Order: sequence, then C-alpha cells, then structure tokens
Amino acid sequence: MPDKLQNDNSFIFATRLMELRKDKKISQKQAAKDLGISQALLSHYENGVRECGLNFVVRAANYYNVSCDFLLGNSKSTVNLDRDTRILDIAEDANMSTDTIVRAAISLGTKAQKDEEIFEYLTEVYAISTYLVLYASIKKGLVPHTWLEDNLLNPDVASYLANSLGTTTRSLKWGPKKTTKEKKPQCVETVSSWTNDYLNLSIASLL
Repeated sequence: MPDKLQNDNSFIFATRLMELRKDKKISQKQAAKDLGISQALLSHYENGVRECGLNFVVRAANYYNVSCDFLLGNSKSTVNLDRDTRILDIAEDANMSTDTIVRAAISLGTKAQKDEEIFEYLTEVYAISTYLVLYASIKKGLVPHTWLEDNLLNPDVASYLANSLGTTTRSLKWGPKKTTKEKKPQCVETVSSWTNDYLNLSIASLL
C-alpha cells in the first residue's frame, strides 16, 4: 500500500474495507459481485491503490452493516449512534427489530441525559437489560460462559435483576407534564406498540 496513505483516511478506509470482508469470511470475488464491481476494482480499493466514490462508500457500509463514519475513519464504532434527539424516521423503523429497538433507545437516551434521575435510571435499565440478554444468550449457547466473567449463570439472579427494574420505575418522582406537541419517532411507536401488544397477550393468558 502506498506510503502516502499510511496517515490519512484513505488508508483507514482501505484497511477496514478489507478487514470487514475477512471478518465475515467472504471471498473478495463474492464481495465484489455483491457490491456490483469487478474483483480487480475491489482489490484496488482494499489495497489503497484507487479511491472510490461516495456511492460505493454507502453501498459498502450497508453491505457490511456498519456506519459510513466507521468506514471512513471518523468513528471507532461500527454502529452509527445518531445523537440527535430528532431522530429521522426510516422505513425499517416500522418493523420490530434489534435496529429499531436501538434507534428508539438512542432517541430516548439523548433526552434522558438532560435529567440526572432519568439518566441514572436509563443507565440501570439499559445495563441490566443488556445483562439479561447476555444471560439468555449464554443459556442458549450463542455466546461463551466467559462473557459473564466471574458471575454465575443463576436464574434467581436474573429474576432479581428483572424485578429490580420495576421497583426503580415505581420509585421515580413525577415531573411536570409536557404539553408541547412533538412528533413521536416511528421507532419509538413500533417498540411501544409491540410492548403494549405483548402486555395485553400476557394478561389475557392469565385470565
């Protein structure tokens, strides 16, 4: 790779483009076909011989499911965490998925940081929820036990953590009712509707 690329974003882009392909165990021939370019051109991009256009950057980011900022070296995170509270709706937000949940969490999280009590609550909810998903993933054999470090895979601990979220929610102090009209993000609507349906079905099963 040319020395002139060693200290700029072109080098980072080329390196990450190649690493993402190798991490996903995709051949250069297959990746080139999926991305709609020749293998020779993809090889040039991955080795920093040629620079691509913006259209390819977007295509590659979507293909590898990372942010354009990550590909271009402007972020160390592969996830595009939009910090704008006015998160823009996308078509995918109408469907319940992990991406929709994350986008709803980000939209609410940016607002929660304005209030100390809610920020502490957000930290507790998100951390414990992630821990519970980790517990379930280990239980199903999707990730190794070592991801829990020295903690035991104990169902009683998982139940306690889940119940603690409800306890914290009930202890929150009421604040002034917000009267300004603000459009609800589609991702928040989808998560809220799914949870409401889940609640109704759970109650119905008890009757």
